[in-house]
Amino acid sequence: MKQKRAIMVFASLAFAVCTLAQTKAVRVESPIVGEKDFVWYVEQKNAWKALTQKDPTDERAWLNYYHAARYMAWYQEEDTTARQVVREMEATIPDSYTFNLCAYRESVSGKGYGDPKTYAEAALKKLPDEMQFFDYDQWVCYLAMQGDETRMRPLAKRYFDSGIYSEAVLRYSYNELAGMEEGGIYIANGDAAIIPKWLIQEGMGLHKDKTIVCASFLMVKEYRDWLFKKLGIEQPALKEPMSAEDYDSNEVALINAIIGKYGDKVYFSPLNANTNNYWKDNLYNEGLMLKYSKKAYDNMAVKRRNVEERYQMEYLLVSFRPEWTAGQRLTANYAVLLADLLPYYAQHDRQRYEWLMKRLVCGVTNTSLSEEKKQEYMNVLLGK
Repeated sequence: MKQKRAIMVFASLAFAVCTLAQTKAVRVESPIVGEKDFVWYVEQKNAWKALTQKDPTDERAWLNYYHAARYMAWYQEEDTTARQVVREMEATIPDSYTFNLCAYRESVSGKGYGDPKTYAEAALKKLPDEMQFFDYDQWVCYLAMQGDETRMRPLAKRYFDSGIYSEAVLRYSYNELAGMEEGGIYIANGDAAIIPKWLIQEGMGLHKDKTIVCASFLMVKEYRDWLFKKLGIEQPALKEPMSAEDYDSNEVALINAIIGKYGDKVYFSPLNANTNNYWKDNLYNEGLMLKYSKKAYDNMAVKRRNVEERYQMEYLLVSFRPEWTAGQRLTANYAVLLADLLPYYAQHDRQRYEWLMKRLVCGVTNTSLSEEKKQEYMNVLLGK
């Protein structure tokens, strides 16, 4: 009987230790940096909530509590926990930087939580001396969306100089820009597609002749006014948006206006299939970019030029530090976008074939992606 009780006590203690280990509060990063599953976010939401209850003035705990709740909704769209967290902050730390940051993020999520600009400007007045990923990422985007280059440019340079941003994502973006012609216009969506290009332009002073267009920002009047003035284009008449279809129609009209003036200087990211679909019959793959053209041309020759002369690909050979999830996926993505050059090189330039294959293989194997995912990329290289 005593032995049975001892086993039960031991089991209870083991369960308690296991539970504590699972609920240890860990900083919640953006999925761009490190993606987790739904259960992990739920556990972190509970762990950080407990810390806010222990110390209601702990802004770090509130921020992580909010982020965990926010990313739970990536798996369950109907989840409203993040909004509830913001309400709790409003009742507890209403004048804080963290509340205004999170209230802004919630207000632009499509669910509505007051006036986004009010929260944004309040937060910008309280920027912390030591800024982190979320601070830089959020406010560089906000200022760009407002067409406020005066404030955006120095903040983008400060972001680059901080060393926080992923080197792999920056290098991928550098190669995208290097493959474009002078004065090109790049259209895409997504943080890892847009932000690093601003950082390269402002932090390194390179490729400043290119215009970076965030397609989703086109629905913001301040951004439209800034962009079309910069490009010297008259804005087309837009529909009063009453549905998702109206927003899509307006986006197409605005991009068509850009194409109407700049034509084959316009490039699209191949990672944004939904955005590109309308123009798919006029898009030609030049490597890491899709170029718009009304006329067919030898885009494969341009693609070979980019690989041989413009892209810096030596970094694919060796990885010296852990990389963001986004960085690893982009590094492996070279295999998808450049694999169609291998048959040509195999036939015409065996040395270049071996050179390219080695870099594409390393771009896959040097990541920490799952073995199953790696094999998918390798199958593309092997033509399976």
